[in-house]
Formats: sequence, C-alpha cells, structure tokens
Amino acid sequence: MQGNPRQVITANNQALELFGKELHEVEGRRGGQVFDCIYAFTEDGCGKDSHCEGCKIRDGIIDTFTTGKSHNGVSTSLQIQKSDQIIPYLLQVSTEKVGDLALVKIERFENA
Repeated sequence: MQGNPRQVITANNQALELFGKELHEVEGRRGGQVFDCIYAFTEDGCGKDSHCEGCKIRDGIIDTFTTGKSHNGVSTSLQIQKSDQIIPYLLQVSTEKVGDLALVKIERFENA
C-alpha cells in the first residue's frame, strides 16, 4: 500500500485468488474495497466511515505508515458483501514498512 492516500499498489497471485479478483480490480483501491467490506462503499468511504473508527487493521496500517512500526497478527471482523449476502469474515494481517510503502500480509480471511 502507498501512504497517502492509503491505496493498494499491487497484490500477489495468492491475494488475488483469495479475493477472486484480477490485479486491475485491486490496484488503486483502498483495502476495504479489495476485501469488499460493506463500509468501504458508503458515502464517506473506506477508512472514513464512522464504522471504520477503531478498526484494528486500519489503525495498524496507519501506525505502520506513521511510526514505521511493524504489526503482527492484527485481527478484526469485517462485514463482507458476497453476492446478495452480507457475511461476517475474520481478517488477520501483519504490516511492515518498506521504503515509502507498507507491506500488508494477509494471514487469515475466512467466514466467521
């Protein structure tokens, strides 16, 4: 991810397969849009909706950009839009600052 705005720069094949998306569908998108979090598509948008306040993953990524500190095993539950359903998913990531970017490693993404 790039820092400002926090958008995905690229994703590896495993991440693309996990989310069922092509690279062009994730490049330039915010993380919640890639995960299909329902709050990423509100008027305020990903990371800015009131439901995003206190999201451990969002906060971990921001902290990594701000302080350079890595975070391991950061977990939260997201409401994910899958077809016509909203399904709770457990998401766990680790973050690491690499130059001006943050590497976000997805460790867990599964139906709760």
